[in-house]
Amino acid sequence: MKLRIHFTADDLARTTVAARPDDMWELVNSLHILQCPRPPAQYGPWLRHVRRRCAGRDLRARVRHVTALVPRRGDFPDFLTPSGADSFSTSLDLIHATPATRLRAELALHFRRRTPPPWARRLAEGDHTARQELRDALSTCFHELLAPQLPLIAETFHHERAQHSRDVLEGGVEQLLRTLPPSIRWTSPTLTADYPHDRDLHLHGRGITLVPSFFCTRTPVTLINPGLPPVLVYPVARRPLPEPTPEGLTDLLGRTRAQILHALTPPCSTGELALRTHVSIGTASKHASVLRRAGLVTSTRRGCTMLHALTPLGQELTRRPTR
Repeated sequence: MKLRIHFTADDLARTTVAARPDDMWELVNSLHILQCPRPPAQYGPWLRHVRRRCAGRDLRARVRHVTALVPRRGDFPDFLTPSGADSFSTSLDLIHATPATRLRAELALHFRRRTPPPWARRLAEGDHTARQELRDALSTCFHELLAPQLPLIAETFHHERAQHSRDVLEGGVEQLLRTLPPSIRWTSPTLTADYPHDRDLHLHGRGITLVPSFFCTRTPVTLINPGLPPVLVYPVARRPLPEPTPEGLTDLLGRTRAQILHALTPPCSTGELALRTHVSIGTASKHASVLRRAGLVTSTRRGCTMLHALTPLGQELTRRPTR
């Protein structure tokens, strides 16, 4: 079974990659894994952490509160993954402010084959206390279960996004679409993905936001309602890390500065550079400035973001050991 996303030229021009990990998509995807009887092995350390937390604190009731809306398999209400949020707090505000008519419609669809718990019926009726209970449960799940994993999620996400930036620079948006995970295939003008059921999504010139997800497994996920801003959430490729920094480059520049230079393949922002090299943003910015003055790096401002890339000389230094 397949998901077919139909693009026009306008859709290609408006296709973007999310600027940061989406906290709510990561949370709902992680809850799928938490309930999976045979979870992928790479999530073993996280699952052990979750089990310890659940054993040590009374979290199970809060987790069950959320998993009533996010079952092990199948759909979950769209209002849980609002568009346009730039933080988990903003996501909670948007969920809390979901119009009552939308809550009723999406909850009725979600529970159409089973009896909803009493709090879900109250939520569908617009009850303020039920809204607050959901907010509290989501907040607890995020901070207790997911928050310790956020640095790894961010590092993986930004590495994936930087790879996508390189794909676009080398071959445009279609090159990006061709380099998504193997379960997603681009044959112009259609992006086809493995999916739990057959579905066609026509973008109608709106474009789509691509959201790499650490906790997404196997097949991508999208919203149920085709009228909402289109998104495609898909597994990060977990591509190989860069080759070790050449030893001679470390002798020439010093260890941290050599790592900074070597990490700029592909180009990235200051924040992404800090994540790749495990230094503070201030340290990454300082070393990038020194390398720029030496003619090894260029830096270009894009809005509030500074993007760094190697010059031809910087590329040559990272390709071979310095003598």
